[in-house]
This record gives sequence, structure tokens and C-alpha cells, in this order.
Amino acid sequence: MWNIHSLTRVQKLELLGAGALIAVVLGLSLWYMATHQAPEPYSPLVEETVPVPPTEPQTIREHAQYYDIEAAYPSETPLSVSAGTTADVEAIDTMKSFVEDTIQQFKREGNFASLTKEDIQMMGYEDGRKQALAIEYNEVLAPHTVSYAYTLYTDTFGAHPNSFYRTFVFDAETGAELSLASLFKPRTDYLKRISEIARFELQKKLGEDADVSYMQQGTAPETANFQTFVVEGNTLVFLFPPYQVGPYALGPQSVSIPLAQLSEVLNEKYVP
Repeated sequence: MWNIHSLTRVQKLELLGAGALIAVVLGLSLWYMATHQAPEPYSPLVEETVPVPPTEPQTIREHAQYYDIEAAYPSETPLSVSAGTTADVEAIDTMKSFVEDTIQQFKREGNFASLTKEDIQMMGYEDGRKQALAIEYNEVLAPHTVSYAYTLYTDTFGAHPNSFYRTFVFDAETGAELSLASLFKPRTDYLKRISEIARFELQKKLGEDADVSYMQQGTAPETANFQTFVVEGNTLVFLFPPYQVGPYALGPQSVSIPLAQLSEVLNEKYVP
């Protein structure tokens, strides 16, 4: 026989109370949803990347009683990416040695540690006069090379201050330091070709100010005349300090030769 359970009066009241409570809660929920915006979906915190500034160059500063020195060389080169850390370190060491050797030579020639009282008086040091050396550089990039052009400014109490150049060119892939000859095919007369172009360009640039004697001597097809060069983009740039291709009054000069203009003698690796 089936047992039929019927609700007592108390059970009915409890059931009605529970239903009323559920209705109230449901109503409040609908009201809250209608009057409040849904929260934004969660997303993890994204930190802003702050660009790292370029590496500062290494500097050497000396301000002594009889001289001032300001010099710089790179603390990092693009070779660290293109050729590896070892190539980068070796290139920096090469340039650092050049800067330090130049400073030591400047000090030796100035004889600052052994000046006599007569030297000090004759050179005007007692009036606060100082000799000076400044070494600065520019980084120059090309598809296959990384170049550095150093400018040296000196004031050694001559007729006027003077400036000189020293350049370093590195193969971007291997990090090897390149000579001018390594840019060209073996057994080609590349110096003659460069000499002809340099003379033509300088004559065109200087016009009536050109000094033929200076120019002929300073652009003769000899390695020493074209040892200060950089590769900028697809252009070979030669730097000439004062006195090499003209009198001091003309100042430093430069000649830019498109690599395509030298393609017949250029090493295939460096042909644009």
C-alpha cells in the first residue's frame, strides 16, 4: 500500500516563506544587474617597455697643470649583433689601444713631467696656457662593414691648432679589421683608379682654390695617401687632413666615390 504524505499547516507556511525569500533575492539580483555595469573581463597586467638608451661611449678626461685631454671610444659596436661578442670586444680593444697610445705619445712629446723653469716660462705655462688633445669619433654603417672615423684635434703651441684622422673599418660578418686593399680584387690597380677619381672630384670642388702641387702629391696612387677611409652606405669616403691636398687655409677635405663606380676592381663581396 502506497504511503501518501500530506503537508501539515506548519510545513505549508515554511514552504511559502522560502518561496517569498527566493522571489526577493531574484528581484534584487535583477535590479542590481539592470543598474550596474558588468565588470571588465580580467586581463593580465602588461608592463610598458622603456627603450634602453644607446650605450654611452667610454671617455678619458685629464685636466692637468700643463695640458687638457678629452678622448672617447665606443663601449659597444654593432659587431656584437652581426659578428658576435668576441668580434665586438676585439674591435673595442683595438680602438681603445689606439686612443691610449695617442694620449701617451702626446704626453711624451709635450715632455710635461720634465719641464724646466725655462721651458715653463718660454712656453707661457706660467700664464695658464695649456696644450690640448681631443679625440672624437663617428660611427659609419654600410651593408657589409662597420666603420669608425676618429678626428684628432691638437694644440701644441704651433702656428695654429691642427687636426688629423684615423679610421677603422671592420667586416660586419667576421669582425675582421679591413685594409683598403682588402676591399679590392687582388692584382688590380685600384689605387690608380681611386687617384684619378679623387683628383677629378677635388678639382671640381675646390675650383680656383685648388693647389695643383699639393693635390698631385696628396692623391698620388700610394697606399699612404688613401689610408683614412670609411664605407658609408654604398659609398667609399676618403678623408684628407689639412696640408695633404691643399694648404692649411683650405682645411680638411673629403672625396666620396660610389662603390658602383669601382665595381670592376672591387672585391665581389662589397659590390652593391
